[in-house]
Amino acid sequence: MTDEETPSSRTAARRGPEPVRIDRRLLEILVCPLTKNSLDYDSARQELVSRSARLAYPIRDGIPIMLPDEARALDY
Repeated sequence: MTDEETPSSRTAARRGPEPVRIDRRLLEILVCPLTKNSLDYDSARQELVSRSARLAYPIRDGIPIMLPDEARALDY
């Protein structure tokens, strides 16, 4: 353990970054770029989910990445 590292900082590093909250007004206006249907916010995974396109768009540093090539395919 380094001088700057504490047990709580090691635990936080294992958990990853804290989820970023997305503005509710932004969520109301964002739609899936493929289907134009509404999106569901998954705060645990930091994704915007398009059930109709079966894609999950990532949110990185609080910014939704609304590119189909960057989306994760859903398995259901």
